[in-house]
Amino acid sequence: MKIIKTLFFQILVITSLLVSFNVYAANQSICNPGANVVLHDNGLLKSCQLKDNYDVNNITCKNDSIISFYSNGELESCILYTDVTISNSNCKADALIYFFVDGNLKSCMK
Repeated sequence: MKIIKTLFFQILVITSLLVSFNVYAANQSICNPGANVVLHDNGLLKSCQLKDNYDVNNITCKNDSIISFYSNGELESCILYTDVTISNSNCKADALIYFFVDGNLKSCMK
């Protein structure tokens, strides 16, 4: 009986971890209706034109602009809605910002 309880608990933990990963990945609902939507092979959103401003990783991406994500769901690039400071870099609004796959700042317009 103890083995069954342990196995059940492990399955519950694994299931909750898998569900939590999908909660943070952007889905097609953020895209402009009728816009070209590109998906990664794993089904996660790769890129599209934003319907509204989109908040992610403490920045706001501008509506009606292209946003792109890595296959793990992390933000790759977008156009900033407002100025933002990341890792001591002041990034300007209305300009592209790029991130590495681990979420660290790659480049932006200063």
